[in-house]
Amino acid sequence: MSSIIRDHITELFFNNNYYSKNHYGFIKGRSTALQLLCIMDEWTSKLDLGAQVDAIYTDFAEAFDTVPHRRLLCKLKSYNINHKLLAWIHNFLCDRKQSMYGEFSSWSEVLSGIPQGPLLFFNLY
Repeated sequence: MSSIIRDHITELFFNNNYYSKNHYGFIKGRSTALQLLCIMDEWTSKLDLGAQVDAIYTDFAEAFDTVPHRRLLCKLKSYNINHKLLAWIHNFLCDRKQSMYGEFSSWSEVLSGIPQGPLLFFNLY
């Protein structure tokens, strides 16, 4: 089911030109390896001309855990995602509960974090 939804959203984004030409990864034909080749080519050209190249590296390792559900759903709505699909994503994300150490803690609502896959974070959020 998630692959069907991913394909639908990806097609919607391509058809509406929501993806930047600089967006790589998790998109068919735009791998992170291709992105690396493109950026290395660009940097090499600039260095050959004597220009300065600065780079900033960002680690998104914990980013999946910090995405607020309401903000993500508002962002999806702004992309004109079909209301039925938006409702499905809402049901997938919301009303989750977690407990630490099983019986030793009370259950609490999960208000942020994306349970699985890069689509909702990297491609949409």
